[in-house]
Amino acid sequence: MELRHLETLVAIDREGSFTAAADALNTVQSNVSEQVRQLETELGVDLLVRSRRGASPTECGRAVIERARRIHRELEAMRDDLAMLTGLEVGSATLGIVGTASRWIVPDVVADMRAKAPGVTLRINEGASERLFAEVLTHELAQAVVTEPVQDKRLVVEHLLDEALVGLVPEDARMPRSPVPLAALARLPLVLPPANNPLRLEVEQAARSEGATLDVPVEVEGVRLIADLVASGTGASILPETAIPRDLTGLRVVGVSGLPPRRLALVTARDAQLTIADRAVRQSIFGVLSGRGRAITGTNRAGPPAAR
Repeated sequence: MELRHLETLVAIDREGSFTAAADALNTVQSNVSEQVRQLETELGVDLLVRSRRGASPTECGRAVIERARRIHRELEAMRDDLAMLTGLEVGSATLGIVGTASRWIVPDVVADMRAKAPGVTLRINEGASERLFAEVLTHELAQAVVTEPVQDKRLVVEHLLDEALVGLVPEDARMPRSPVPLAALARLPLVLPPANNPLRLEVEQAARSEGATLDVPVEVEGVRLIADLVASGTGASILPETAIPRDLTGLRVVGVSGLPPRRLALVTARDAQLTIADRAVRQSIFGVLSGRGRAITGTNRAGPPAAR
């Protein structure tokens, strides 16, 4: 088996046919067919189903393609590591981060990386924690800053910090003196992240412990949009204090009693090996967050934190 056999198989899956794969690889269709034949002969299984519409992978083919893509990523990581070790200071790194933390973490991490490793290219994906979990597990991302709790045992969890959750209400909303009981805030319609979001789960658990029922007529992933909706009078919200835009008018931030802190963590896949560039990003994240929030430990955990 040679790398070109795997690259050909991946190209067919990506392009959808032998002909299109041949064009993408700058070769002829007969070469593509021969490489697939050799690979199927060596492995002893059919990897592709041919039809008039093109080619699609069998179950065995999908398994081989997934492995082939991981091999390709490892080769790219090896080249990056060698470049860093030989003093070329080039490489690439990937990082995912939840939107509620990106606005205050990413600028500092990028600035730190530009100062310490200017040759490293950093790709950043912003998204919800549950999406970032999947991207780390499939190795699309090397690591991600997410909201705890993290239940998946396939992820290594390093706690970063705790920060306060606060209420966000329209400026003219009538509220008790701060800190406002969660039950009082729950009497308003709420704009919150979707139901499977870790932050939403934390808020719902706190509400249940106080016997409060949440009315959530609007679910939104984008923090900026949540703040805009609250300012327009749609309802109230509960967000991490650092995630609230400071330049919006028509809003009031109130403390809320009975809420646990929002916990941020850095997750990596247990079967992943970070490149030198990715390790530099990890070090930068811990450096930027040092001293922020209520705690920063860097302690490995494989699951949710212990009950307090």
